[in-house]
Amino acid sequence: MTAVEGTVISTAMPTIVGELHGITLMSWVFSIYMLFTAITTPIYGKLADVLGRKPAMMTGLLIFLLGSIMSGLSDSMSVLIFWRAVQGIGAGGIMPVAFTILADIYPPEKRATMMGLNSTAWGVASMIGPLIGGYLVEVLSWHWVFFINVPIGILTMLILLVYLHDQVERRKVVIDYWGILWMTGLMTTMLLALEMVSQQQWLWMLGFAVATGLLIWLFIRRERHFVEPLIDLEMFKSLDFTNANLLAALATGFITAYNIYMPTWVQALTGMQPSVAGFVVTPSSIVWMIGAVLAGRIMAKYDAQRLFEWSLLLGLGYAILLATLPVNTTFNFFLLTGFIFGLSMGATITGTTVVAQQSVDQRQLGMATSVNTLGRSLSQTLTTTIYGVILNVSMIFALKAYPQIKFTELNQLINPATAGKLPAAHLPILRQIMLTGLHNIFWAGAIFLAFALILNRRAKHKLRF
Repeated sequence: MTAVEGTVISTAMPTIVGELHGITLMSWVFSIYMLFTAITTPIYGKLADVLGRKPAMMTGLLIFLLGSIMSGLSDSMSVLIFWRAVQGIGAGGIMPVAFTILADIYPPEKRATMMGLNSTAWGVASMIGPLIGGYLVEVLSWHWVFFINVPIGILTMLILLVYLHDQVERRKVVIDYWGILWMTGLMTTMLLALEMVSQQQWLWMLGFAVATGLLIWLFIRRERHFVEPLIDLEMFKSLDFTNANLLAALATGFITAYNIYMPTWVQALTGMQPSVAGFVVTPSSIVWMIGAVLAGRIMAKYDAQRLFEWSLLLGLGYAILLATLPVNTTFNFFLLTGFIFGLSMGATITGTTVVAQQSVDQRQLGMATSVNTLGRSLSQTLTTTIYGVILNVSMIFALKAYPQIKFTELNQLINPATAGKLPAAHLPILRQIMLTGLHNIFWAGAIFLAFALILNRRAKHKLRF
């Protein structure tokens, strides 16, 4: 369900931006969702360990459906962003608990393969999501892309009620309220500090950065002394666990750039309609499953470090390629090369998840999985904001050389339905400005993968099955 939601929203986003005139707030539609997903992920992980997987998953699904319905009823960017936050609160309990359930059912040597098969959901979503999203946008309106979650969510809840039987020994729930408060605060101030950079409000940026540092200190202090911490910091004494989560977070930085800005690239620069543009990520999503299956086999024959060496290097090469492509790159080229992304990132993310799970005690499995998901969600949140800043700053600086071009024209360019109304003489300039911003985004993604490669070379994990 979250897979379909992601591909549908990405396809519809240019139309939403065009209608609500919010290109400067575009990244917040994704960032706010990811922020609250990140905040609630460890909470659901803790609940899954002490109450059971089913109650945690059902709670997340109910909140997610409420957010979906209200997002569909939004009539402004600010209202949409608010209800996307509610969606994120629910989403925090879906993916991590699902992976915890897989870890309960399958032994380590089969887990990577099953996660690969589970990843076929993303492949299917990448095929039907853009088609559904594009159809709803063109025939009805973008509001309907959120309502698609409702029947899928209801079906998922019925399946859970009938077929999922918890095997978790329930314990007394002790909620770490202060831990939740400090973590919420530090993530929020981190995002605001980045947003102030895009607005060139340096004093506010410094203030939010200092607040973030203080809240991190308060959170760590709380978790070290609380009897039932939201995140058990003792897990990070394992080098395998720590390195796996850092690699996952860095790789997710590039994944975020690809998933959000590839549909934007083909719509703004090639003029593809939303119903077609979303298919640009389809090959990568399908091949993701193959990468996940290969991850299990490579770790079984060699070790995790060897797996990450080739997967990250392959991903880095593709990121550099995207950062140097010309403005006339065709849609078919992206389709043909998308398998590189899916193979490399599918292997990386699956491998890091399995390593993180195998590095902790069984009683901490839900928490460990949620921390791994939290790292990726936090990376998505931060890098989405970073990419939004990069795009906005790149466009602002580029526009200074063209006083005849207005910033509002970039809002029109990103939506194929309104791009045709722009002056013909402005189109090449606008596309080059947009290309510069997109190039800078993918260079940033390449830097994240380069850091991941360096970290992996210095790591000591040799996990094998």
